[in-house]
Amino acid sequence: MRRRLVRLAIAVLGGILLGAGGLVAFLVLSNPGPRFTEDWELMTSMPDARGETAVAVIPPHAYVIGGLTGLTPSATAAVDVYDARQDAWSQAPDLPQPRHHAGAAALNGILYVSGGGPSATDWTPQPTMWALDPGADAWREVAPMPEGRLGHRMLAVGDRLYVVGGVSGSAYVLIYDAGADAWSLGAPLAVPRDHLAAVAVGTEIWAIGGRSSRGNHANVDIYDTVADAWRAGPPLPEPTSGAAEAAVGTLIYVSGGEDPSGSGGIINRHWQLDTTAGDRAAWAPLTPPPLTVHGAQGAVVDGRFLIIGGALRQGAFSSVSWTSATQAYPSRQ
Repeated sequence: MRRRLVRLAIAVLGGILLGAGGLVAFLVLSNPGPRFTEDWELMTSMPDARGETAVAVIPPHAYVIGGLTGLTPSATAAVDVYDARQDAWSQAPDLPQPRHHAGAAALNGILYVSGGGPSATDWTPQPTMWALDPGADAWREVAPMPEGRLGHRMLAVGDRLYVVGGVSGSAYVLIYDAGADAWSLGAPLAVPRDHLAAVAVGTEIWAIGGRSSRGNHANVDIYDTVADAWRAGPPLPEPTSGAAEAAVGTLIYVSGGEDPSGSGGIINRHWQLDTTAGDRAAWAPLTPPPLTVHGAQGAVVDGRFLIIGGALRQGAFSSVSWTSATQAYPSRQ
């Protein structure tokens, strides 16, 4: 009797595993393929498919840093470098440790990476800050952030780096002075959220969309780095989080995103906004890219809006849908 029960249990477990494997295979095979779309181009793909990366630009190169990859998934320390003029990939030194949902920016030719989570099973926001000097073969540690951040954005404006949003203990803007290797606090984001998009336009930072415990947001908040003050901007036509973003001159682009809930999905909406319109500025449709993704920070190199990697499915289904695609859109400015 006992042997029969054991054999039955093994058979049931085997069936469950076989069914789960079949579901994974089905999801992988049924991922959306690229569609023809006007203006956008598919360039040479990144070496490894992954998402929830950080991206920084030192022209003509875009650095894709860390992220999540694989069916498991796992966090990676890899740093891949895209040469937009040669349409070719190379590698930079790995991060000291794996990171996902980190922030990255370049300042005075130096790459910086802040925060993120250390593993696919550990989403504890980290305070670490690393720097990679030109020509260096390893990252160096600099002053850590005042608190851990994950799912944030980091941007360079003038001679400072600014960290906005993210999972953390507060909503303050974190300001890094590279010359002093020291941090200070800026005015808090009015609507705290993570997985937001953010761009710099002149001396202002636009915090766009994102999510909190209340779900996705359509909020746009504008931070004046000189006055250390926030004001409301034109909200998105609909809420999104995990979108790709870019600012080229006075144009802002926002593409895709996700609703990570079980009944949600990828948000196949894409917008552009001309900031020169001032108070009359309104979001208008942007031509969709070949692939709509989330978890891919946007980049601008030589006037082209790049979306590199990301996931084609939302939430927990991201791991069956990482992409290595490099998508490029020519700016109208």
